[in-house]
Amino acid sequence: MRPLVIGIGNRWRRDDGLGPRVLDELSGRLPASVELMLLDGEPARLVSAWRGRPWVLVVDAVHAGEPPGTIHQLDGLSLVGETRPTASSHGAGLHAAVGLGRAIDQLPEALTVVGVEPGDVGH
Repeated sequence: MRPLVIGIGNRWRRDDGLGPRVLDELSGRLPASVELMLLDGEPARLVSAWRGRPWVLVVDAVHAGEPPGTIHQLDGLSLVGETRPTASSHGAGLHAAVGLGRAIDQLPEALTVVGVEPGDVGH
């Protein structure tokens, strides 16, 4: 299966539009071997999307108190050991997805999470 970039969010909501915006920017700029996918962050949909993939990149807005535009990157497979969700608005969903994926042996070979601090978190 092809590598996958997942943008989490909803393009019609401010900070939630970050994942879709990144996918828009990447469209046509990556090799055809990389698939782009927009998801809402629901754990079962994430696990289903990344099942059998060699590498997955998940992009979402992250609210960690840093200046807007700050980029955070981490090994998503390390989320399994976390005892609390990440700072992302979808952190609990991603944390749960990694736990579920591990429990049913459906994790990608590598999972990178990139979070970007948004400038506007209003509705």
